[in-house]
Amino acid sequence: MKYRADIDGLRAIAVLSVLAFHYNAALAGGFTGVDVFFVISGFLITQQLAGEIANGTFSVLNFYDRRIRRIVPALAVVLLTVLLLGKFLLLPGDYKSMAASAAYAAFGASNFFFQSNTSYFDQTSDLMPLLHTWSLGVEEQFYLAWPLLLALLAAGRKQIDLAAIVASAVVIGFGASLLWLDADPKGAFYMVLPRAWELGLGALLVFLPPLSRRLGAAAIAAGLASIGAGFVFVSASAFPGTAALYPCVGAALVIWPRRDEPRFSHWLGKLRPIGLISYSLYLWHWPVWVLFRHYINNAEPSRLEAVVLAAVSIALAVLSFRFVEKPFRQGPWLPTRTVQAGLAAGMTVFCLGMYVNSTDGLPKRIPPAVYSMRSLDAMWEWPCPKYEQLPELNSQYCSFGHPWTTAKSKALLWGDSHAGHLAPLVQVAARPDQGVLLYTNCPASFGGRAQRLQFDGVPNFAEYCTDQRKRAVQLLRDDLSIDTVILAASWSPMPNQVIGDTKLSPSARIALVAAGIEDLINDTSIPGRRFVLVGSVPQFDKDPIPCAVNNLLGLMRRPCSADKVTIEHLRTFTLPTDAMLRDIAARHPNVTALIPRDTLCAPTCLTYLDGEFLYRDISHIRRNLNESTRRDLATTIGLQSAMNAQISSASRD
Repeated sequence: MKYRADIDGLRAIAVLSVLAFHYNAALAGGFTGVDVFFVISGFLITQQLAGEIANGTFSVLNFYDRRIRRIVPALAVVLLTVLLLGKFLLLPGDYKSMAASAAYAAFGASNFFFQSNTSYFDQTSDLMPLLHTWSLGVEEQFYLAWPLLLALLAAGRKQIDLAAIVASAVVIGFGASLLWLDADPKGAFYMVLPRAWELGLGALLVFLPPLSRRLGAAAIAAGLASIGAGFVFVSASAFPGTAALYPCVGAALVIWPRRDEPRFSHWLGKLRPIGLISYSLYLWHWPVWVLFRHYINNAEPSRLEAVVLAAVSIALAVLSFRFVEKPFRQGPWLPTRTVQAGLAAGMTVFCLGMYVNSTDGLPKRIPPAVYSMRSLDAMWEWPCPKYEQLPELNSQYCSFGHPWTTAKSKALLWGDSHAGHLAPLVQVAARPDQGVLLYTNCPASFGGRAQRLQFDGVPNFAEYCTDQRKRAVQLLRDDLSIDTVILAASWSPMPNQVIGDTKLSPSARIALVAAGIEDLINDTSIPGRRFVLVGSVPQFDKDPIPCAVNNLLGLMRRPCSADKVTIEHLRTFTLPTDAMLRDIAARHPNVTALIPRDTLCAPTCLTYLDGEFLYRDISHIRRNLNESTRRDLATTIGLQSAMNAQISSASRD
């Protein structure tokens, strides 16, 4: 294998683009540098494998010897460092999640972890210190099969035949990835099968004839232009898909072997020093950024801080390359000893990570007063007393209060997670003889005239919400004892989530959401049934938990408090949809609008009650509040009186 400095130069471009994207340097598609890495990896490793297969020296043991020397030492150092620092910086829930991701990453499987733990209700992915290791998982899983598969394909075949087979696999894999993206967008991003074509594209270059000097120069120019276009125009909201062609085809054009190296190639080679440290820089840059964000209580670093963090990342990468990567790559160990050492390092990290995970993130590190806010899961805890199977809904749903089947008075609490966070409050506000059913598949506004954009990777979400709305409407028509319908949702961002003409004004979008609610009221109103529209609670502009617990923690965190922007956001964010709900109530005598902002921000915004912080995140109320706090909060926002008023009016009707 002839060393090519231009490939290290391309590595430099890839890693710097990823760093710029993660460090908020206005490079919208910088994350596509990872795809450039995939193509480079596919080419270099296949080139070496093909050479060994051709001359009869191929050995699976030797292959994994090289992979372990290349990947494991620097990765193990980063994983162990992050596990250590997490003890002093992270809340138990975050520490538990990070430790589990470290255990997965130790054996190249973290993409499976992040596939399952990066959803709407999990910790936001941009605060997970090891999120970037998903790409290592994709690579290592690809190389579990590729060496042996290549050896089988190469047996007795000419190079042109191999090129045709690999090219066909790349085309089929790319087509399959497009179908995968439609069916499971998150899986298409994290999983190896929909990404394998990218590594396969790099592998294909090994079997193609080299380009002439002139064609090579044109290919490099076109390839760099394609990669640059990806950095500028590709959006993370619809990726990989066809957008992955920008970085992948671009990288392939730059890498394509040439008979003579053109001047462009020499220029690209000038970036070789950064390319040499690209692996360590990729490993270090993201934990440095994320752990610092935890230190500043999940805020965004300033521009100066971002520059300093970038310098720290580069310094750590240089040290890692000099004292970790190079010594282990050049060490005199036998392949069997290397594999044993790699497995031992993986097991060490795995055991440490699973220990921290099994202890729920070492919660004894924090004071008892903060324990109930130790994690997102803990703050959402609320045991559902019972689950009801109803024929109209075709599934089980939580019910509480009086048993649903025998209750003479029933309430349907319908919405999304914002109905879910009201359930503990409704539980303490309901009458003893009233049964309540919690229905939280889709907001009640969607499924009729108004449809919601795709949500959290759920396929065919608009059709799903239509079906769920029909089922709920059927339940309301069949069960006349449901005399109270409580509609709650994350109303405030909803106008920006509705499907419609992109040129619609904000007021027109709000009108669409309102139409969805009013259609439902008109379709399901009967004598004695009344509706309570519960507005969104005042909402933060950033995660309030770090600041809320900061003064009580023994962690290394920067002091913080709510700033003017946050306070103004709490006071004003829900105003447009609060007005929408009031207008609906004014037009319907059987509808009451309950606006939490009226009491929670009058005049200052209430975030504590009975000594407990009320919020779980920027927009949800904690469900694990003490019962007395829940009762007082239900009274404060008017839910207690609203439910009693509905029951009283219903009985008069």
